Amino acid sequence: MADKLSDIAADDLDIGHRPLVVCDVDEVVLQFVAPFKAFLKANGHELVLRTFSLNGNVFSLETGTEIPDAEVEALLTAFYDAQEDWQEPFETARETLEGLTDIADVLLLTAMPPRHREKRRRLLRRNGFDFPLIATERPKGEVLSALCATHPPALVFIDDMLYNCRSVTRHLPGALAINLLIDDDYRALAPKTEPPSVVAAGWKEAEMLIRRHIAESR
Repeated sequence: MADKLSDIAADDLDIGHRPLVVCDVDEVVLQFVAPFKAFLKANGHELVLRTFSLNGNVFSLETGTEIPDAEVEALLTAFYDAQEDWQEPFETARETLEGLTDIADVLLLTAMPPRHREKRRRLLRRNGFDFPLIATERPKGEVLSALCATHPPALVFIDDMLYNCRSVTRHLPGALAINLLIDDDYRALAPKTEPPSVVAAGWKEAEMLIRRHIAESR
């Protein structure tokens, strides 16, 4: 991995005194699938989601052929380099997270190479998400376990990827892991959410689950 746990900092967030809501960014706070499709089309490619993966689902518009995984990775890197021009937040995401600050601290945990962190921070702040941000390629459960040496009174983790939810509950069994799948088509392709993770189809449902978990943890 390019980043080390010793290099990961959550800005000045003091973990352990208040409930903590940890939130993924792509396809949770910021739209990813729709803008990535638009980015690919502008660059001569097309995303056709037949499975819950980018690899194997990107095609050349010129030839109609599936492109290799290495080229998909290169296009994803180019997209993140240009993310400030393409990505927009989901409706109500900011309002929901801001509203939760009356009962919890909020931390954004994005799965991307740390070199993209400052561009992502600018994009988020431009859209009103002025929360601490960690960008890392490490397993999210490992990251949160290291950060939460002093355990918060309640921990909630939100992510569109079930394997990230599993990673967190494996390292921190007391956490509530919410598998947030906002887009209907995306949700239909996703692996079925299984306990201890719970599924939410939008921010309204996620907020209800978060507030209930924190209330029950008091």
